[in-house]
Amino acid sequence: KDSNFLMFLIYFSVWTFAVNLSAPFFNIYLLKDLSLDVSLVTVYSSLSSGANLLLLMFWGKLADRWGNRPLLIAVGLVVAVTPLLWLGTGNYPFAVWVWLPLLHLLGGTTLGAIALCTNNIQMELAPQQQPSTYFAIAAAVSGVAGALGTTSGGFLPELPGMSLGTLFALSAALRLLGLLPLILVREPRSLSLRSIVPSFLGLKFND
Repeated sequence: KDSNFLMFLIYFSVWTFAVNLSAPFFNIYLLKDLSLDVSLVTVYSSLSSGANLLLLMFWGKLADRWGNRPLLIAVGLVVAVTPLLWLGTGNYPFAVWVWLPLLHLLGGTTLGAIALCTNNIQMELAPQQQPSTYFAIAAAVSGVAGALGTTSGGFLPELPGMSLGTLFALSAALRLLGLLPLILVREPRSLSLRSIVPSFLGLKFND
């Protein structure tokens, strides 16, 4: 009966499915398709984890200032197109030493913001009378959607005419689609995207 939380669940399920559709297979792409060394892939993963930890405080302050929903939408747009950036990678020096490290830094930074704001907005939307029920429902939806996404991601590249690159493109499209229900979610105290853009750019619009 809580239509606001229902819209959040639709976003959460589609988003989780779309992310898990491709996320487990980036390392496989590096190892199998690009034939990179395992030690190099480990370094990339360390860069991603380090960026995640270093910027959590930054994202937390922005979430307190602007709200979680606008950050989820703004950062979500970046996360949505990130799989497309993988399509231009290859086993050549610029990609190995510049482009791929930057992609992992970007991924660690943005996915950390998504995880933080998703947890925060659940607490904002859950009623004080029964928050545990809401958290349990969200966790169940996330678990099922994530499992379906990973399973589908492992199955689709085996089909004729499919590849990991096609899977990445499909994941990007579904991520963008998953952001649409979030536009309809109402979060107390959150600002509109229009109002935070001037602050983000360091500008002020004249009235």
